Amino acid sequence: MRYILTLCFFLVISGAFYAFQSPSQPKSAEPISTAISSQPHAINELAVAERDLAAQQSIASAVPAQEQLIQSATVKPSVSGQTKIEPEMQLVVKPRAGELQIGAQRKFASDMAMPMMVPPSFVAPGHMASSYLETGYAPQPAPLDRENYRAKNENRFMSVALSPLSTFGLDVDSASYSNVRRQINQGGIPVPSSVRLEEMVNYFDYGFPPAGDGHPISVMSDYSVAPWNPNHRLAMIGIKASDITETSDRGARMTFLLDTSGSMNSSDKLPLLIRSFQTLLSNLKPQDQVAIVTYAGSAGLVLPPTPVTESRVIYQALANLTAGGSTAGGAGIQLAYDVARRQYDTQSTNLVILATDGDFNVGVSGDGELKSMIEKQRESGVFLSVIGMGSGNYQDAKMQILAEAGNGVAHYLDSDSEAQRLFGSELTSTLHIAAKDVKIQVEFNPAAVAQYRLLGYESRVMNAEDFRDDKKDSGEIGAGHSVVALYEIIPTGIGATPDIERRYQTTRTGGTDAMELGYVKVRYKQPDSDKGIEFSHAMTTKAKTMAAATADLQWASAVAELSLVLSKSEHAGSASLQGALNRAKSVSYKVTDAKRAEFISLLERLTPTVVAQD
Repeated sequence: MRYILTLCFFLVISGAFYAFQSPSQPKSAEPISTAISSQPHAINELAVAERDLAAQQSIASAVPAQEQLIQSATVKPSVSGQTKIEPEMQLVVKPRAGELQIGAQRKFASDMAMPMMVPPSFVAPGHMASSYLETGYAPQPAPLDRENYRAKNENRFMSVALSPLSTFGLDVDSASYSNVRRQINQGGIPVPSSVRLEEMVNYFDYGFPPAGDGHPISVMSDYSVAPWNPNHRLAMIGIKASDITETSDRGARMTFLLDTSGSMNSSDKLPLLIRSFQTLLSNLKPQDQVAIVTYAGSAGLVLPPTPVTESRVIYQALANLTAGGSTAGGAGIQLAYDVARRQYDTQSTNLVILATDGDFNVGVSGDGELKSMIEKQRESGVFLSVIGMGSGNYQDAKMQILAEAGNGVAHYLDSDSEAQRLFGSELTSTLHIAAKDVKIQVEFNPAAVAQYRLLGYESRVMNAEDFRDDKKDSGEIGAGHSVVALYEIIPTGIGATPDIERRYQTTRTGGTDAMELGYVKVRYKQPDSDKGIEFSHAMTTKAKTMAAATADLQWASAVAELSLVLSKSEHAGSASLQGALNRAKSVSYKVTDAKRAEFISLLERLTPTVVAQD
């Protein structure tokens, strides 16, 4: 009986305790952690908060409520690349007392979700969503590791007995060097597939003989011992374009095609792009003309063809650009070509300049579709050059395809100083073409060469029969450009040679033929013509030591050696960063070259990083 009375007394006390609890008071919860959790969890918690918000709106429509003004935040883009959040006043529904429990649950879910979605760098200890209003800026998402490069397909050694002809199209792109520089300046080691040897070497200027004999380009050669393999040789073919072209004094008709999608909302993208094109405008001639097309979720004409003399209008159009939305790159390219044809001038350079990170995701966006579209458009005589920018989601492979298909050049913009180079000191080379569809064909002498390997130009290699086929597209050379092609040579008598007996092939080793390393043929077209023009040059077999070679070959070999190391080439031999650095420093020049000084600085900064990683 005593146990029954004790149990009854306990039940009465418990009932009295619960009876006095307020119905509107929420139950106590465990302390909420503000640690950053996984993104899916944050999204799920935010979904709960959104569902509760919908319930609140439903209750507010059915039950009379009080109204009050509170301060909220409005997201506004800024030119600096960050997203500015400015406070504003708005009318909201204040819930009745009976709705407080729902409100408390709602706040719980919201407070759980918000800190999970804010990067640590934007949330101070003890701060939650209020830190947005205190800083005035929304958090920027961490960059996605989505940079895309073509798979490396390195040229191999070819037997002269089997393949005496080497044919390829010239390439004056410089995107790879600027992109490699960006990766080094960010404290990393460049992605091997981002290193394209020919673009690294061709970023620099060389003192080749000027064009003459009625051609807009000239050719020379040099030959020395290969620094990374003393049993091999290194042959250089140098091409120099005339500083003055038929169109350089007649003006240019340019259509800027600018990516203003959400992926460009970063300080190293749209803001840099706007400053860069303002630099370009300040260096244009009065007879030049500009139009601006942008694309995000859709494409639009921001500025119709406008003379450069109306610079204030053009500057204002650039200053008004903001980033947001998806990326309808295909629609933008189509509209840009339409506008370019509208302002086409047969006496001028007609050019579309596309500036983007290459992250197309709406409409025509596949590489094959874009290439086909541009190949059809280029028949109009309008060139397409590409300027890539940004990091994290940079689509380098797509940039290469677009530039090659559009008869243009690919650059990478990583800084204001690079913009000054492209659109300031080298503007004529950037805008005006000296020769188009430039092809090289080298016939190697089997008496002097057992095997050869073309360094770089993997995407430009052609069949021998394509050399004189004027329907086959190739690369363009801008006014004043100098271009280098390097071959690594295995001389006859060194190493194994294929055991091949050929009935009809004869080898002449007498007279001057025995002194020739190879015979170089160059074929090109005038910018406004579709007929190929050809001339030739003989290469000598007399190999020098690298120290006795021309300063141009010494420099080109230093840049090539760095490229072999960074790309992790299977043909690198004894190539090293220190070897490249020592040779670069040993080259003397009559005038100071800022680009070469920067190269040495990059090598000095990179060497300890590579050693530490190894």
